[in-house]
Amino acid sequence: MCIAGGSINTLTRAAPGRITDTARDPSTRKLNTHEHLFYEGDDRDSVYVVESGWVKLYRTLIDGQRQVVGFANAGSILGLESDGAFANGCETITPATVRIIPAHRLTDMCLRDGKLAEQLLRQVGRQLGAAQAQLATVGAQSAEQKIATFLLSIADLCDAKHDGEFDLPMRRGDMAEFLGLRLETVSRKMSEFQRRGWIKMTSLYHCRIARRQLLEDLADGGGAEEGTVLLAC
Repeated sequence: MCIAGGSINTLTRAAPGRITDTARDPSTRKLNTHEHLFYEGDDRDSVYVVESGWVKLYRTLIDGQRQVVGFANAGSILGLESDGAFANGCETITPATVRIIPAHRLTDMCLRDGKLAEQLLRQVGRQLGAAQAQLATVGAQSAEQKIATFLLSIADLCDAKHDGEFDLPMRRGDMAEFLGLRLETVSRKMSEFQRRGWIKMTSLYHCRIARRQLLEDLADGGGAEEGTVLLAC
């Protein structure tokens, strides 16, 4: 799954040549929900570190429809996949705060800070691995498997392994676009997950995973509950 977060953290600390205090720093930008950070095709003169909140990355298809290609939360760096122009559009799905790093400074920052360079390299590797996994599963997984994998990925980014509760900030339509499913399918399967007691939605955007091991088995292609689940798209 091309879902990123939780890796770039040293930029939040004061150090020579780094961006520091959010309240005083003109290079920190606060955005409201459904506000664009950049559009597909814009000149890539900066890269962005997500300090808080969630964003979605999307591309516009030839017929004008949007295809969500990823989600990112705090700790993610945006724009490394681009060269002269942004390959994707980026829109917030919650209020968000980002740090702005001029693209021409990034090389110098990495030369002076080996730990930052290492973090950037690790995130690029994770994002590449996630993109490869997405390509491998988008046509092979069933609707249930895709949704189980997606919920576990978001829960892990929200550090919900212990109590299982986390915010699910994206709309069902965004989930559908990302997973390659119809909106009706996502809504129906989420309702089925609740009815079977696998998850509990305490609100439209707050979820609790009640049976994590079952969802992990399902995401890996195994059976579920007292037998094999019928996996229909």
